[in-house]
Amino acid sequence: MYHSIKLIEKSEVMKSLHVAPNAFKRQMLILKKLGFRGCSVMDAGNALRSGSTEKLVALTFDDGYVNFYNTALPILDAHNFSATVFPVAGLVGKSNVWDTEKNNGISANPLMSWKQLHGCVDQGIEIGCHSMSHRSLIDPKTDLESEVVNAKKKLANNLKINVETFCYPYGHYNNNIMSAVSAAGFLSAVTMTRARATDNDDLLQLPRIPITWHTLPHLFLVKLLTAYEDNRRNK
Repeated sequence: MYHSIKLIEKSEVMKSLHVAPNAFKRQMLILKKLGFRGCSVMDAGNALRSGSTEKLVALTFDDGYVNFYNTALPILDAHNFSATVFPVAGLVGKSNVWDTEKNNGISANPLMSWKQLHGCVDQGIEIGCHSMSHRSLIDPKTDLESEVVNAKKKLANNLKINVETFCYPYGHYNNNIMSAVSAAGFLSAVTMTRARATDNDDLLQLPRIPITWHTLPHLFLVKLLTAYEDNRRNK
């Protein structure tokens, strides 16, 4: 699970949202050297359903920052990797106002435009959905029709694609949210539960492994190859 791929100042709040470009480049090289293929959530889901033994790592990028298009995408392309990007449908071409409006010190970061998202599609990137406005879906004031159904339609109509993978904002969800996501036509959804996904996982509750500014190469390998993250599944 990635968010932003960029260099940041030491004073930056929430460094965990960012990974330095050189670190990301090194991580993708490690995957390649170990025989893994970076893929989309949809590809990984299909592999789980079919019992495929291919060494796959689903790469996800929440929020849809411009630095995915400018920095991460060329690195992925160099290794013939794919990924899933989760843009916030109602904020395409704007910025992470869900952070900055809280005055919590998190800096503004631009989000990809429709043109850039089209470019991602053209290069084989799966576009998922991260809601309409990045509201917590368990907030009783949240309009699920808007945040789930209308967000899916907006992305699908603008990009002329099927949008089949959802990402729960803040990792907040419950059985009612899952039912709404399924009813909207999503085939899979990712959470912030920490673990490697297996064929025992519900495709609407897929766990992920967080990769952050602090994930040095040795920790990246431990997260990838051992039960380090699996042991944190319910913590």
